[in-house]
Parts: sequence; C-alpha cells; structure tokens
Amino acid sequence: DISHEKAAIIGKSVHAVSVRDTVSRWGSCSDKGHLSYSWRLIFAPVDVMDYIISHEVAHLQHLNHSPAFWRVCDTLSKNPTFGKNWIRENGHSLMRYKA
Repeated sequence: DISHEKAAIIGKSVHAVSVRDTVSRWGSCSDKGHLSYSWRLIFAPVDVMDYIISHEVAHLQHLNHSPAFWRVCDTLSKNPTFGKNWIRENGHSLMRYKA
C-alpha cells in the first residue's frame, strides 16, 4: 500500500496499518512502526490523503515535528501545501460523518 511504498523511500518499514474511528487525529505513528488513519479520510481529496500518509510515514524517521521531520514529510507528499491547507480549512467538515 502507499504507506509501505513511502516508507521504503526513506528506508523504513511499516509494521502494521489500521483504520480507526478517530475524532481528534487524522493519523498516528507509534514508535514500533504502527500507522493508524481515520476512516474519514476517504472523503478527502486524494492529495490530502497522500499528505496525511506522508506525514505519518515521516514520523517513522522523526517522532516529532522538527524541521527535519517537515523536510521528510514535504519530500514524501505530492502536494504538501495543498494537503496542509485543505485539512486545516476543511478537515472539520469531515467530522460530521459518523460510523
């Protein structure tokens, strides 16, 4: 899947991917390489999903939001500016969807 492909680009591996009913996060990454995504992302544009996946995969290399993290995230994402802006401006509208 896309998470594994992006992880390979930075020489990391994903140990598990899950989709969950989260209400406060679009995704997460554990220190063991477990990535989790909100199912609500299926309603977001493809470039937004790509950005969120890139964001979580970048955490495989940097478990923080340092400048080095953002460089990796921006490198992995096809359109990071659009992804960041769209989720900031429109992400709240996806929360209206209930499982």
